[in-house]
Amino acid sequence: MQGQPTVAILGGGQLARMMCAAATRIGVRTRVYQATDTGPCAFCADVVTGAWDDADALRGFLAPADVVTLDYEAVDLTTARAVMPSTATLRPGAQTMAWVSDKIVQRERAAEAGLPVGPTRACSSLESLREAGEALGYPMMLKRPRNSYDGYGNRSVASAGELEDAFAALGGQGVLAEGWVPFERELATMVARRPGGEARAYPVVATYQKDHKCDAVEIPAAVPPEVAQRATALALRAAEVYDCVGVVGVEMFLLADGQVLLNEIAPRPHNTGHYTLDACVTSQFENHLRAVLDMPLGDTSLLGPAAAMVNIIGSRSGPSRNEGLGRALAVDGASVHLYGKYDVRPGRKMGHVTAVGPDVATARARAAKAASEIQP
Repeated sequence: MQGQPTVAILGGGQLARMMCAAATRIGVRTRVYQATDTGPCAFCADVVTGAWDDADALRGFLAPADVVTLDYEAVDLTTARAVMPSTATLRPGAQTMAWVSDKIVQRERAAEAGLPVGPTRACSSLESLREAGEALGYPMMLKRPRNSYDGYGNRSVASAGELEDAFAALGGQGVLAEGWVPFERELATMVARRPGGEARAYPVVATYQKDHKCDAVEIPAAVPPEVAQRATALALRAAEVYDCVGVVGVEMFLLADGQVLLNEIAPRPHNTGHYTLDACVTSQFENHLRAVLDMPLGDTSLLGPAAAMVNIIGSRSGPSRNEGLGRALAVDGASVHLYGKYDVRPGRKMGHVTAVGPDVATARARAAKAASEIQP
């Protein structure tokens, strides 16, 4: 690959936006294809809006690409793969996407590879879901196999009496039922992996959820060194098992006995890694571009002793306003990232704040203070 490479990004959300910004640092051209214009990529120089089955639009969009990558795993790749030029490479690849885009298949792949996971059942009917409840016990977590992310498509059920409504709410066609894992902490890490298998892991972080969505991240996770080593090893192994190329987010559960279980993976930059924009030598977005272009990976270490990230979540419906931005920007040690979405709605991620500090508590307080000032 010579000259200035071109990366075509399928999907126009905040991840594509941050990839485009990172690309300018290392002289990489980016193009974005989006089904609808929701705002995050409005500042990007080369954006095409069209349907996922528009062969002509996709063919023209992909023609100059050296590498094709994804903003999120729910993108319909059928037409894009059919019209992709022979000179372009899809990364992550089609096999990786087949393994991870369906949560049932993703869990089956983990079990086949011997990755430590919690108990699950694939349920295609309400009757089989009831059987799963008897086998796994309550509470259970139910997940829609596809298009399930950021808390959308997930339901927790406390008893058999809640199954019918939950099954219907998740589409009524099939769910992944997960037995409740009595975890002490939720952990995550990002892994950047090149086509030949070279990989680097970012620090293990502690994640905190609210309404099944990531609310905050603390870096590094307050766990013993041996636990961090186990979590890192599991994340690197998971990236290998799914043959990921690019950055992959690996979410895990820490049990009371120190065992680490795989929760799920996302083969792309991930919300739990957004802190890397301000707190690491190389951000997850730059390393994703480096990895998919098969270029040397950047240093993943922290620039300081501690950091934290707090998401900015919508609580109303209507046009975004970002009131209080000035007050948020006045918080020392905090970096504000707004995603440029045109509309806000309850539960929608509208941005995040990263803060650095001498310790996790200080960084978390700074990030929380700045995030609380913004009313998106």
